[in-house]
Amino acid sequence: MTQHIRAICLYLICGLVHLSAWGQAAPGSSERPLPAATDGGTAVLVAPRPIQTDSDPVTQRVRADTADGLVIVVTIDGAKVSLDSAVPARIPRKRTRADRNVEGDAVKATAFAGGQVIASAVVPDNVINIQEGRAGVVRTERRQITIGLLADRPIDTVSIEAPATGASASLDVRPVYARLCELDRNSKWCRR
Repeated sequence: MTQHIRAICLYLICGLVHLSAWGQAAPGSSERPLPAATDGGTAVLVAPRPIQTDSDPVTQRVRADTADGLVIVVTIDGAKVSLDSAVPARIPRKRTRADRNVEGDAVKATAFAGGQVIASAVVPDNVINIQEGRAGVVRTERRQITIGLLADRPIDTVSIEAPATGASASLDVRPVYARLCELDRNSKWCRR
């Protein structure tokens, strides 16, 4: 035990000696020590340079892995479903599939535009909850669910089905796009 403590202390002391010598030139060398904030000097802000979108690897990766869509947050309370929020966003493609294999209970959302189905997604339904200090596993009647729907055009309504509690509803999301179009009439989400 004491050998371990001695080894740790030796390691820490050597580390401190190394850190204190880090900013100093080696004895006998002509190298100058690294500059420090106390040496004076000036800081210069360099103007940002735009990166070409086509050559930016981060942008390319995001475009490949995400797509335009709508993220909705709903509250399911027993058999009732209410819309908490809806926001157009870039959504990871792999999280929005309707054929996703979800273990346990699931919530299905189907998006409609002009009466046609344009997207659907399945997400886990956290209706089962484990709580400490209680009976353990409990069934949650009121829960909040976030769902991403891919959409290449504005969505009119979203149908929600939560079989675990028999909840279903058709939610109107047109006001989300109306607010966007008030801000920018040239947005791709505005009907022309």
